[in-house]
Amino acid sequence: MKKNKGLFLFIAGLLTLILGLYLILFPSKKYITNIYIMCLGLVTIGVFYILSYISNKAYHFRPGWTLSQGFYMVIMGLLFFFTFDKELSDSTNIIFAMWALACGTSQIASSIKIRSLEYTKWWAILLYGILNLIFFIYFVVNPLSNVISSYISNGAYFVVSGLICFSELFNYKATLK
Repeated sequence: MKKNKGLFLFIAGLLTLILGLYLILFPSKKYITNIYIMCLGLVTIGVFYILSYISNKAYHFRPGWTLSQGFYMVIMGLLFFFTFDKELSDSTNIIFAMWALACGTSQIASSIKIRSLEYTKWWAILLYGILNLIFFIYFVVNPLSNVISSYISNGAYFVVSGLICFSELFNYKATLK
């Protein structure tokens, strides 16, 4: 059982990465199809984030951002699924900006907390939080909206989120020693 402690976090990272690559490389021509795929992906990935937090008691002492991100992803997926219409599609960047802001602030707060507990890899979570805040600014300002599609922007954020999730597996192991 000890070997499987990071399994849910690994699956969440893998699914996030796959969803991001799908949106970048193979988006459907129908906007609604992409939204429904994102809905299903967000709810599923969010559940895996929540399960990863619940299943590993060591996570309770640090970040906690996995739990908050899991809830936020489930809520965002359900929001997209049940209230999707043209108005919501126009505000997708704001929704992603709020997701990046929520993740970034919870990661920065978690890094400050674990730094006070003298964990060794606190700075990595701080960097993840700063990276999320950069994505927040990008989604709010959206400087490349005429150059690249929102699928690529959203997909890039999913890819980065998946890579952050994978790196957390190594940060937990290094921190808890």
